[in-house]
Amino acid sequence: MLLKKREVSSKQLVLEMIERRLSKSHAKYDYFQEMLGRTKAGIVGEQRVDREWREIYLEHAYYLLHDVQLNTGAGSIHQIDTLFMSRNFVLIVEIKNIVGRIEYMEDHHQFIRITSDGRVDGFRNPFDQVKRHARFLRLIFQKAGDHIPIVYMIVSANPNMIMTSSLSAQPIIHVSGLAEKIEQLFLRYSQVCLSEKGLEHIADRFLKKHEPTQWIPDIEWDELRKGALCSQCEYQHTVQYFFGKWRCSNCQRTDNKSMLVALQDYQLMMGNNISNAQFRNFFDIDSERVAHYLLKKLKFEVIGENKNRKYIIPAKLLD
Repeated sequence: MLLKKREVSSKQLVLEMIERRLSKSHAKYDYFQEMLGRTKAGIVGEQRVDREWREIYLEHAYYLLHDVQLNTGAGSIHQIDTLFMSRNFVLIVEIKNIVGRIEYMEDHHQFIRITSDGRVDGFRNPFDQVKRHARFLRLIFQKAGDHIPIVYMIVSANPNMIMTSSLSAQPIIHVSGLAEKIEQLFLRYSQVCLSEKGLEHIADRFLKKHEPTQWIPDIEWDELRKGALCSQCEYQHTVQYFFGKWRCSNCQRTDNKSMLVALQDYQLMMGNNISNAQFRNFFDIDSERVAHYLLKKLKFEVIGENKNRKYIIPAKLLD
């Protein structure tokens, strides 16, 4: 049973916002563009593996949680790509979408990719990642008085990832082998460790422990352009409110949705509440009355009164 689906990460949302609002001449524009490309490639890989899960039929009771973020309580986060929970074992899955020949230097904990043109790139060792997650989960289960095997594996979402012999003893597979690997794990861990009610309770506990974090980029917000931006002009020109419509200063196209996109961007930059003064400053609106009319029309939840009034921007402003 799918208990938690995968959602768009805050990192991708922030990077897409930066792509819209950072000048192409900015020194860090290419850096953020490359980061966005890698992030989107990672999402594509995760979605590929998610589709494979939907093709797997199991008679066993299980819960599947994608993109789980667990706070240790000591200032660190465990971000798990997929958590598979059954009555027999718990499986931690780390997904990689890498192209090229992969070498693993176990003694040095080094993960290396060699491309077709001979370039050598170093990657964070995914085995250390999943082992860290496993240690944390074992501690949680031990404190709850539950004893169940915690296993882990790396799943390659890209068929063009070539695994060398250095990986032969490691828990890593291509996504096409996922169904067979799950069957093997049920054969290996045949003992039932949790009741169906116990499994449901534990899965629900992990769902409640999920705490999505907000990714913060290495950039000052005042380096980004304010206001509503025209999608028709590739976000290079502002959209201004004029006689009841939001109109692009360049192409003159009317785009009332641009204000909602801009408010979503504001939420990523500044938080989920906005005052009349902040609204006017961000959208370059002189009239307090006009800003009040626009905010009231949105029907946002309101906190505070008079000058202390704040409007709460909802988490899902756009469909």
